[in-house]
Amino acid sequence: MRRIRTALAAIGLAAVGVTVPLGVPSAQADTRCNQEWDAFGRDGKVRIYKDPYCTNQLDWAVGDDWDWGDGTGEITNATNTVSSVMNNGTLGGVDVVAFYDYTGYDWRYGYTCLKPGEYYADYLADNRFSARTAGEHAGKKFLVNDAISSHKWVTEGDCNTFVE
Repeated sequence: MRRIRTALAAIGLAAVGVTVPLGVPSAQADTRCNQEWDAFGRDGKVRIYKDPYCTNQLDWAVGDDWDWGDGTGEITNATNTVSSVMNNGTLGGVDVVAFYDYTGYDWRYGYTCLKPGEYYADYLADNRFSARTAGEHAGKKFLVNDAISSHKWVTEGDCNTFVE
């Protein structure tokens, strides 16, 4: 997720005899997210990708979008279909992206945030929304992968759950 060069980390671990577990992103996957980041930089947008490791870009947005599935905002027809995200927002003020499990920025059903310094979350399957505070599943944390329905630009102080 962070711009850590996975290939270099894996080589370093192998040199000291540590086995790298399966499921660690390959150097190629890490390079893909880095290439996407390098291509766009801080252009003020949030980008969403259908697949892990910043592949198959679905859409992007400059502003907030309260419902990714209603076909009216900047992001359309993307509800519950995203496996990686990128924060290309400009720095300062509302430069953190909050992603919500429900439409309408409804934080009661879980949310997670991506700081500008994290750049991207390359695979959302290892992230969870904040614990729900409403509904029959109150207190539970659900997986973020293929579960985002809306997003909003916020400050870091507005968040207590972040993608890792």
